Amino acid sequence: MKFAYADPPYLGMAARYYADHPDHAVYDTEDGHRALIERLSEEFPDGWALSLSSVTLRTILPMCPPDVRVMAWCKSFVTLKGKNPVYAWEPVIVRGGRPWPRLSPTRDGNSPMVRDYLVEPITLRRGFPGAKPEKFVYWVLSLLNVQPDDEFMDLFPGSGAVGEAWDSWRRQLPLALVR
Repeated sequence: MKFAYADPPYLGMAARYYADHPDHAVYDTEDGHRALIERLSEEFPDGWALSLSSVTLRTILPMCPPDVRVMAWCKSFVTLKGKNPVYAWEPVIVRGGRPWPRLSPTRDGNSPMVRDYLVEPITLRRGFPGAKPEKFVYWVLSLLNVQPDDEFMDLFPGSGAVGEAWDSWRRQLPLALVR
């Protein structure tokens, strides 16, 4: 199966954080994000995940197919930006993925369970704004139920953290699931 993760410059923030990237202006437009969602849906029908800011969820969600789900990355440590309430979560839009077995109402403890949220601090000193922590990537892989032999593409490699976590994930047998 073929999956993708997209962590583009967030709508309205590309010029601020990614001005040195030649395509930064594309992602400061709604059309740029709409085209990205169309690309994800066409090239990755097995499943994809898209990170965005909580401020732009209202704008970007209507661009998505109706079968997406919104997950939440809750940040247990955040940088203060002078705003109250602080920005302490980010939505992750997920579409598709390999089906998981249905959970039994009695939960025998052996059935894997992936939550629709993750509590994990931000990554510091990664050298790239918005770099995702390894546990975040493991969570996204779990949401999509990606297996080691699948194809998984990071469409915005930035710091390389997602690719490193994917390599680490594939080396782990059996796969450790985020609980």
